[in-house]
Amino acid sequence: MKYVIGLLVGAAVAATLATPAAAQHTMRIGMVTINDAQHTFTQKYAEELMKRTNNAIKVEIFTAGQLGSIPRQIENLKFGAQAGFVSPGGFFSGVDRGFEVPDAPGLFKSFWHAHNAVTDPEFRDKYAMLGEKQGSIGVAVFNYGPTSIASLTPIRKLDDMKGLKIRVLASKMESKLASVLGMTGVPMPYTEVLPAIQQRTIDGCRSSIAVMGASKFFTTTKYVTQEESGMIISGIWISKPWLDRLPKDLQDHVIKTGRDLETWAGKNSETFDKNAVQLWKDNGAEVIKLSAADQAELNKRLAPLGDEFLGDDPATKDLYAILKKVLARVPTTAPRS
Repeated sequence: MKYVIGLLVGAAVAATLATPAAAQHTMRIGMVTINDAQHTFTQKYAEELMKRTNNAIKVEIFTAGQLGSIPRQIENLKFGAQAGFVSPGGFFSGVDRGFEVPDAPGLFKSFWHAHNAVTDPEFRDKYAMLGEKQGSIGVAVFNYGPTSIASLTPIRKLDDMKGLKIRVLASKMESKLASVLGMTGVPMPYTEVLPAIQQRTIDGCRSSIAVMGASKFFTTTKYVTQEESGMIISGIWISKPWLDRLPKDLQDHVIKTGRDLETWAGKNSETFDKNAVQLWKDNGAEVIKLSAADQAELNKRLAPLGDEFLGDDPATKDLYAILKKVLARVPTTAPRS
């Protein structure tokens, strides 16, 4: 069954999911995406949180960068100007380098191998608190999906990557990943990526096929290659100054609601990822898979990067070791419940 998400209308508030007269506290949650797994997860979280708090918290959802760029929204959390931000944790690397740990390529055997590892309490409870001293904590972590490259020219084999300028996350490991594959990595805010491709400033973007589909990249890039070299780990990050202003019982609901929805979030993301393939095809794009030989070679080239950038760095080595330990024992398939 296709996921059909209606466009939200209005620039001020993308969704208000509580009874204003009953609400005692307002929770403004932002993101830079729209109509994707992050968006629908936030809607589910808002619905469940209101139910658990008897509408004591009014949740307002702001999509598509309405509350500002990614750095601006992270800054908003620090000062309590914004209650929540839904985003891949990697964008918080300026707050703490540990947020880059799940971005290591070649670690995960499957979608659920990654999701089960990052939501395992041994890893998640440390990862979620990396930003606490800078004013934010994670209340839910989930796998958004595997990486793909949307490009102006087709990438059907590894050699087709050579010379391309591709948008990547702003980390040394992501830039090295691009260079190992013969590309130039260009860090830039997500909201600027599609215009940059349209203007031929860059040749494409490495991200999730689902988020790029929701942003209608297929109007410009008619090729997307599911290279699946890594997984994008997202979450909902809550402003600690905002949270501290709530009564203790509401604080507990804000945190526990997120934890309880992590499996739902993973299944939601998996559905979006599967449906995104058909969405691209329906809009005239070619969805490409590398040959088995090229996929194996890609993984071989990229696998050492985690140890190089994370395993040997004092700022990340302990959390990276925990992730590898957890990966060795968690299942690679979806939870039954």
